[in-house]
Amino acid sequence: MDTRKVFIGLGIVLITAAAAFPQDELGDPIPFSCAGSAGRVFVRSIPSGSSVILESGGGEVTLCPEAGGENLFPKVQVFADRFFVMWAHYGNGETGLGIYDSRTASGRIIPLPGLSFLSSPRIVLQEQSPIGIMMLGNSSHNDDIFFLDLRDGGMTNLTRTPDSEKWFAIQPATGGLLVSTATLWEKVLYYLNLRNLGVEVRERSILKPRTQALKRTTLADEADCALANRYDAFGDSITWGMMHMYNLQGDYHPDLAYPERMRALLAASYGPAYPVNLGVPSDDSYDVALRVDQDLDGHPGLYFLLMIGTNDVISGRFSIDSVMENIGYIVDSAGSRQMRVIVSTIPPRKDRFGDKNYVIRHIADLNSHIGLLASDKSTGFIDTHTAFMDHDPPDGWMSLLEDIGGNHPSPEGHMVIAELFGDCLAAFSPGIPTGVKKLSSEESSLKMISWDPCCESDFAFSRLEFGSTPQKMTGTATTAGSSFSFHGLPSQDLYFRIQTVDKADHSSPFTRIYAFVERDRSDRRRRHDRSRDPAAALFTAPFRGIWKSPIALSHEKAA
Repeated sequence: MDTRKVFIGLGIVLITAAAAFPQDELGDPIPFSCAGSAGRVFVRSIPSGSSVILESGGGEVTLCPEAGGENLFPKVQVFADRFFVMWAHYGNGETGLGIYDSRTASGRIIPLPGLSFLSSPRIVLQEQSPIGIMMLGNSSHNDDIFFLDLRDGGMTNLTRTPDSEKWFAIQPATGGLLVSTATLWEKVLYYLNLRNLGVEVRERSILKPRTQALKRTTLADEADCALANRYDAFGDSITWGMMHMYNLQGDYHPDLAYPERMRALLAASYGPAYPVNLGVPSDDSYDVALRVDQDLDGHPGLYFLLMIGTNDVISGRFSIDSVMENIGYIVDSAGSRQMRVIVSTIPPRKDRFGDKNYVIRHIADLNSHIGLLASDKSTGFIDTHTAFMDHDPPDGWMSLLEDIGGNHPSPEGHMVIAELFGDCLAAFSPGIPTGVKKLSSEESSLKMISWDPCCESDFAFSRLEFGSTPQKMTGTATTAGSSFSFHGLPSQDLYFRIQTVDKADHSSPFTRIYAFVERDRSDRRRRHDRSRDPAAALFTAPFRGIWKSPIALSHEKAA
């Protein structure tokens, strides 16, 4: 079929260069219209990978039939009576940009050496002729904004930042383009000169400081200590509780999702615990990064659970490097509040995307990076993916996913996740004792101390070590309370420190060493004795405001 005939006689519809119709997920068709005629673009699997198909007027055209490999995430951009289709091409370890022009009814793959990823291509027209393509690309382990010059094939990196740009918008300006973009930390407006491809920064604004003061929440709640036993579960529709099961009505079952299932599991090993479900359907890692600070401000707690990335791996929105930057940002936001963080790999999927090479590869790559991040940041870590794949091999993992669709875990799968998260949460060492006070002075015959009560549900007791020197604290004691009296030690120096122990015998670090030091009193006695010496009075009297000269002292003695 000659696609040049499909849109013959179409009227003019004004669509700006920024108007593009993206494929948000693999396989979703993209409907569009060009001057009154309708069409759609979609990806079809073929033996050599996948191909981009244009459907219109009852017929189909393969836009780039000579290209093997994976052709994914098409975008449609319309200009009056002309449209372009662009897509990412991955094959044999190389990245390329596919482009189809309805005016010439031809498509081709433009090799992009040096790029491992591309996204969001936008055609730039000048006097109705395409002169370049703006896109996100990855050439240095982060996503930058690139301009591909179709006049000479050159590539310009506009941003060259150490952080990943998450989006961009373009608008015409005298002699060039204004390009608005943002990272997680700042928004920047660039100017691209189309004559010489020079780049300059026009505006810059900070979205979030890179370093922040700790925002630790006061977790000791006077009523029931609930905050110290609250866990905030962040994620997408998996966390939210979406599951499609033949024996369940509806698709939303938060009572069967892992945050709520953890409550009963923790009751036995940890004690009372309180979930806050902060899963949002369709969220990807960037969506969570944008809302994490506000959500945590509204829902403070001690534990932070994160399972995110399932929607990232079926989207061409960000590279894995950019996704991991999002996840690192999320983890750091929780860490700035001194929350105890647990991150999870994402589970496998048996839906229509589960057997796609792109998805399989990206799930493995993302999960590997999540494990490395947990190690680098010393967070808690659970490997949900491995636990699923090890369940009744070779195919038992499928029973852990929902009956219909196969993207979300089943109730049984959520129980597996709940056990992993619950065990990791309960394995955290308790918090170090705070608020240590000496209730009696060094001179007291009874040395008493107190500290803040431990609010954690798995608290068992506090352990003290004490002795006459910091190097010989051989005495030990335990108490379930938050105060202690040292008996039988009234006349010696006393050094001590305290730690918390939970029901599973996990111990916190010790506090710093505190002291009752008797020699301080001896020093005061010696200073007091010296003050009775007439010679010493010459030096101490002026500071008491009763200065007397040596002559006056002699007269007093004579008298």
